[in-house]
Amino acid sequence: MKSNKRFKLAILDANFYWTEQLFSACSEFADVLLLYPSDFRAFKKLYGAYFIDLAPQPVADHIYKQRICCPPGWLFYYWPLTARLFAALIKHFQTNDSLIFVFSYPYYYTLIKTLNGKSIYYNIDDYRDYWPGRETLTSKIEYQAVVQADLTLCVAAQRAQYLRQTCPQQAARIVHLPHGCSPNFMVNEVLIEPKSLPVTIQNCPRPIAGYIGTLGYRFDFTYFIQVAQALPHVTFVLGGTLPRPADGSVEWWQSVETAYQLANVHYLGYVPHAQLGEYLQAFDVLFMCYSDCNFNRNACPTKLWDYMGTSRPIVANNVVPEVNLWASVLYLASNPSDFAHKLQQALINPGWQASERLAIAKRHTWDQQARKLYTLLLERQWLTPNP
Repeated sequence: MKSNKRFKLAILDANFYWTEQLFSACSEFADVLLLYPSDFRAFKKLYGAYFIDLAPQPVADHIYKQRICCPPGWLFYYWPLTARLFAALIKHFQTNDSLIFVFSYPYYYTLIKTLNGKSIYYNIDDYRDYWPGRETLTSKIEYQAVVQADLTLCVAAQRAQYLRQTCPQQAARIVHLPHGCSPNFMVNEVLIEPKSLPVTIQNCPRPIAGYIGTLGYRFDFTYFIQVAQALPHVTFVLGGTLPRPADGSVEWWQSVETAYQLANVHYLGYVPHAQLGEYLQAFDVLFMCYSDCNFNRNACPTKLWDYMGTSRPIVANNVVPEVNLWASVLYLASNPSDFAHKLQQALINPGWQASERLAIAKRHTWDQQARKLYTLLLERQWLTPNP
């Protein structure tokens, strides 16, 4: 896959795990700079001090990082200043080489004209959900980002379709490239039986239906309660951190409290990312109860790919379009009663489509997704292929 002439790939920014993973995997054909700007409070929490990496710090072969401590409001109130800083750091990294500038928030698009090279808008979510009160402005800014970028990558097919409709003149430059699987969470061969339970949940009786991930408003606790009540013989393990009380409605928190009072529900709490595979591979069934909200409809859940790599049976409700794309290998449910029924089926027949789930996962590792991006760039003649 390596090009006979390397170029520079600058990512603004790489704070999300999946952005970091995808573009780090591009180091096979590019020198990669991962930029990590953060508000000073988040920065101090992450790194224990306030500083700026004035030069790229090597991470691995052909991968570099730069951490940037920013003042509060840097994206909106001080953008002209921070934009100049980011441009200077990227130009210093680029030197005289060819550059592809990847930007993950639409507000970064103004750097396109400052930098000399190609540009990719990497769309992760519907960003109108990110900044309450700025929904209209964000839509206008995103339109400009898509129009001016040489290529737009969307992790969700629903989002790609929306942007093609919004910017029809750019439709040919808008591509769906979903998230990848992390190999360290995957199995080499199909798991006929789940692995042994981690010590923290060894007292939980099987069968176990497990969920590890976001437990905020994107998780439908009302829906989940009905499923758990319908299957009292199944233990439901929930892993993840609950949001702050202010982040959920009174009704939503009431559903949370009701769920955790059920005898067959076990709250695991925070699970370190490195241990995710250990838990997922030990569950009898993996499940997803997503709420029907704009965020979920426009998302590509990394959970889907973490689950797929285990080969274990997966049960999900059908509200997330990106999940529905894989209906042929998932147990998809239309309502809580159907969900409970499908979960029973999954317990009875865990081997259904297990080989195909794992095969799909192996075709969607981060390395494989990077190779797909490499092919896209070759097709657009951005790169010089090997002779």
